[in-house]
Order: sequence, then C-alpha cells, then structure tokens
Amino acid sequence: MVWSTNLRFNLDKSPYREAYIYLKNMDRKTHKSINKVVAIAVCEYFKRLEKSENDPYFETREREDNFANRIVEAVKSAVEKAMPSFMAAYITAKLSNIPSAVINNTVSENAVLKEENSDTSADEIDFGFVGN
Repeated sequence: MVWSTNLRFNLDKSPYREAYIYLKNMDRKTHKSINKVVAIAVCEYFKRLEKSENDPYFETREREDNFANRIVEAVKSAVEKAMPSFMAAYITAKLSNIPSAVINNTVSENAVLKEENSDTSADEIDFGFVGN
C-alpha cells in the first residue's frame, strides 16, 4: 500500500526554510529518494522524542557521551603525535642504562683481544666502545 501526501514549506519560517534547503541541496547520487530521507528523518525525530519522554536525562547523557568521545579522540590524536619522540627517548634511556657487568665484560674482552693482537701500532687508540 502506498500513502501519498504533500509537504509545504513556509520559507519565511526558519525550520521550514532549513529543511527545504537541505532537501533541495542534497546529493542526489548519495540520496536518490527524497521520500526515503523524509521517512528516516520523521522516524528519527519520533524515536528521539520517545526516548526523551521515557528518560528525562537522555539528552544530558548524550551530550556527556559526545563530550567524552571528543576527549578520547583528542587524547588519542595527541598520543599518536607524541609516540615517535617518546619511543626515541625511551630507547635512548634503555640503551644508556646498560648494566655495568655487560660493559665490564666487553671492556675486559677488548683488553684480551688487544693483548692478543700485539702487532698493532702504538698510535692506534682503543676507546673501549661497546660496538668495537
């Protein structure tokens, strides 16, 4: 069954003018049917009205949820931007805190290797770097 009705928009009044502009300017590739858009809008309006009547704090909670979501998104964005420098600082700190036993072991190994290679010239300098 199909029920037909006409809509009139008094363009002198704000909500009607706004609705008319939305319908007139909507992307016809995305929204092929004005009837469907109007039907969805009417359904959403009455569902929201029903929720507000049944739950007087519905709009307050909805605003709080939107606010919390904006905070979460802002923090997420800030963490994503700061993560590379944080990780670089963390890795640098970890590398600078190499246990002294590892450093001492490496230094003593370098000393043993230097003694074994006694044919090296006296001008060569061993700074005792871990990477050598």
